[in-house]
Amino acid sequence: MGHLVFFSRACAALLLWLSAVPALAGVIALDAGTRSVEAWPALRVLADPSGVMSAREALARRAEFAAPAGPHANLGPRAEPVWILMNLHSAADAPRQWVLSVDYASIDRVEIHTAPASGAAPLLMGRALPFSQHPIPSAVHAATLMLEPGTQHELLLRVQTRSSMLLPIVISTPEAFHAREAHRQLVQGLMAGAMLCLLLYSLIQWTVVRDGMFFAYALVIGGTGLFFFSYSGLGPQHLWGDNEWLSINLAPMAVLVAIVGGCWFVERALQIRLIQPRLARGLHGVGALAGVAALAFVAGAIDYRLAQKIATVLGPMPMLLAIPAAWARARARERVGIYMLIGWGAYSLATLTMAALLRGWLGATDLTENAFQVGAMFEMLMWMRVLAVRLEDLRASAQRAHLERDALRSLALTDSLTGLPNRRGLSEALEQALARSSAQRLTAVYLLDLDGFKPVNDRLGHEAGDEVLVGVARRLQALLRGSDVVARLGGDEFVVVAAGLSGDADAQALGRKLLDGFREPFVAADQACRVGITIGYALAPLDGRDANSLLKRADAAMYAGKQAGRHCLTRGQATVGLSAA
Repeated sequence: MGHLVFFSRACAALLLWLSAVPALAGVIALDAGTRSVEAWPALRVLADPSGVMSAREALARRAEFAAPAGPHANLGPRAEPVWILMNLHSAADAPRQWVLSVDYASIDRVEIHTAPASGAAPLLMGRALPFSQHPIPSAVHAATLMLEPGTQHELLLRVQTRSSMLLPIVISTPEAFHAREAHRQLVQGLMAGAMLCLLLYSLIQWTVVRDGMFFAYALVIGGTGLFFFSYSGLGPQHLWGDNEWLSINLAPMAVLVAIVGGCWFVERALQIRLIQPRLARGLHGVGALAGVAALAFVAGAIDYRLAQKIATVLGPMPMLLAIPAAWARARARERVGIYMLIGWGAYSLATLTMAALLRGWLGATDLTENAFQVGAMFEMLMWMRVLAVRLEDLRASAQRAHLERDALRSLALTDSLTGLPNRRGLSEALEQALARSSAQRLTAVYLLDLDGFKPVNDRLGHEAGDEVLVGVARRLQALLRGSDVVARLGGDEFVVVAAGLSGDADAQALGRKLLDGFREPFVAADQACRVGITIGYALAPLDGRDANSLLKRADAAMYAGKQAGRHCLTRGQATVGLSAA
């Protein structure tokens, strides 16, 4: 019998304790050791479908308030206002001043009724309020509460927003609030600075290389950055201040702009137009639809919720459409495809987290609220790697074009048989040498004609004759200085340009060296072939100052040497005509 009584009393005590738990859980306790406390576990909510309920009417329906169902600090998308009731107990040693904050910037309007029964005017905050009228100038919505120590307090909040109703409500001491706000500003500032650097880099590269991919990236990073400025509350705090339209509407518009740039970027990065024209048209269509939606939203043709839905639907489309192309390139071990897939992996996880948060399926925490920002930033960094590959390709393409130009120029200036400069190449080299000529630094122009070449050509054939011409070119190069120029005018005529000579004696010494160099026979078609040379030369600036006159005098001197018996050196002078040397 005693055991039964004990069991009955224990059950009664347990029931009494369980019945007391909601009451205890419904009170937020504040004391001297409290720095900050989350209000969500203790608050109760009441929907207001009519949207006209007053604070007195809400209090009259106090029994209808209920603990929120669903994930932590998230009521999901709601068109109607919501009333929130909170009970706070301030201990006798508790501070008098506290800060109530809603740590989610995308809330339109919050009314805080600190004494709802008295009918006193509420404290107002929210992004629909001009920033200069915010109770505390911070990125999130915050207001100061004066709570008398040692008493019970009842707070009534009315919340309304066009966005999802995320309500991470925190009661903090002013010191704890400002410390948390400083940390938030630091993190967001670093992210914003990184995005600004990426934006400036892409715009500078676009102006330099004139590649549309960089402008598309600028649209993506600019739209994404503006979204985060609006989403985090930094925009009204640091950029546009009291502009209510930007505070409320910039987020979906910025996302639509980023989608336009994303479609353009993905199509160009993966070169989809070349391999899948229909897919490229699909990307263009998504980008065009996002652009039209952005313009319609700005013009007021569509409202916030429709613009947000369009942005939510179109946001993943560039990725979903282009994944097959990226996968094909990744399988081919192309870096662009690999980077795109890695970036999209992070972006997909972040987007799913953000979508679940905005639909009211995930709790509002620091991790879930910032997951999309971190994922999008990682994707932007991967896309920066794609741009780096693009720059490498552009640089390689420019280098190939430069080499091709050099090759074409070399073909235009070079003799195809011997590899020596041809008539055009000689003209350029001679012009440069003449520009540096003076009475103290003469330039000699030698015109050489082979002696006995035609019989070799007739007897052994043209292939053997070509072998001899190549041998002549190599022997001339071996006999001359590295700075001297050897050119072939055509047939069996060659020209030598030697600059930096001190006088005619040096020119004659060089000429005789060339004559002596042809005493040894050449080998062609496995036979020894004796070929000599006859040289005519002129000196600049003594015998002429332009290439044409110097070549004419050297040519006339060479023919004079031919008539004089060949295998000789003759100068064509400007004053006395021709003379034998």
